Amino acid sequence: MTSRRTLTRAAAAVAAAAATALAGCSVQSSAAAAGASATTGTPAPSATASARFGDAAPGVTASAIKIGIVYPDYAALAQYGLNINQGSFPHAYGALIAKINAAGGVDGRKIVPVYGEYSLLSPAASTQTCVQLTADDSVFAVLGTFETDTQALCYTQTHKTGVVGSAISNADYALAQAPWFALDHGSDDAASAITALSAGGRLAGKKVAVIALQQDEVSMNSSALPALKAIGITPVATAVITASTSDSTALGTQVAVAAQKFQASGANVVIIVGGLATEYPPIEARTTYRPELMFTSASDATAGTVSSKADPAVFKNALAADVATDFNDPANQACIQTMEAAYPSLKGKLVNPTTVKSGQPTLATSVDDACSELGLFTAIAGKAGTNLNYDTFQQAGASLGKIHIPGYTDDANFTPSTPYGGFSDVLFTFDPSTSQFVQQSS
Repeated sequence: MTSRRTLTRAAAAVAAAAATALAGCSVQSSAAAAGASATTGTPAPSATASARFGDAAPGVTASAIKIGIVYPDYAALAQYGLNINQGSFPHAYGALIAKINAAGGVDGRKIVPVYGEYSLLSPAASTQTCVQLTADDSVFAVLGTFETDTQALCYTQTHKTGVVGSAISNADYALAQAPWFALDHGSDDAASAITALSAGGRLAGKKVAVIALQQDEVSMNSSALPALKAIGITPVATAVITASTSDSTALGTQVAVAAQKFQASGANVVIIVGGLATEYPPIEARTTYRPELMFTSASDATAGTVSSKADPAVFKNALAADVATDFNDPANQACIQTMEAAYPSLKGKLVNPTTVKSGQPTLATSVDDACSELGLFTAIAGKAGTNLNYDTFQQAGASLGKIHIPGYTDDANFTPSTPYGGFSDVLFTFDPSTSQFVQQSS
């Protein structure tokens, strides 16, 4: 099942690619890297976790809960040769909401969805959708696919509207002025990945280099590097690739320069933070440099192996970390069946997105997202009870504890300090027979 991290990161990358190409590549020496890794990470959530949001309850009546559903307009990207089809988000959410409502809704309240599609080609588009759903439609909470980790702040900070979804970094969460729960730790996820990648002394005695796209620089500097420092590792070099992914020439040049400097520094392990996982391997394949690759996202790493024509030798002994998901989870499959019942033409087409060839539709992605986010929203709203408002919703989410989320292998654990579900990353190894990263047997 496609990771929620990948959806957020992919949307951000597409938006950047459709905008304008940037130039230059920043490669740091070991001394500079040491300074970066000493940077203090963002503080743990505190204020929002215990805040009382009062009895505000926009969109809530005795018989209904109005929620917003946001999703990007991927079709408009076809003009740039980017063919992304993740299925119909309105159809997916609509079918699952209809089933929830048919079963009585949430404490007798029917869920009323309001949909907000936004353009990835216009920076102001997501803000316009935010204003529509909050100021015009007065929804109780917003679910869906967000363009960037910080897009949700328009809702939770500026318009003080609840969100279930996006990705919660500690820094963003501290700014929220309304309840916010999700299944992704955003830019702080890299620390969990480093923990998994380094388990069992896998990095002991290794010379490590770290590289990321500019959009993942915060994740590298505030999460990955401090996590490495915590286990006594100072990278011999780091690099931030500032070229747009739409400019293959500039991107290839910058990555090749970084690889040359990594090789000169003696790095025998390269840790790739975030979305560069899809771009780095085929570029390195053109060189003679063959370090051990480690990825902070197994789903991004798999996307890179499927979409590239990189020499399989590049992935020898490669490792990746990610949250363990399961497309065949019965709860997730129940959502797939609900969608097929509502739209019979989709029967047999809603397959595991990770098994779909690059460039082909991943129609089940929208259903996966709707299934997991509605599962979390209804669990929190249900625990909040009949007196549903931001105060009771916040208290319910922060005390939800362990809960199974459709499509995830391990239970989430919602506490005041883990509004993102508290998932731990597990290790994935490269399988050359399938060109996939598969979860390592425990």
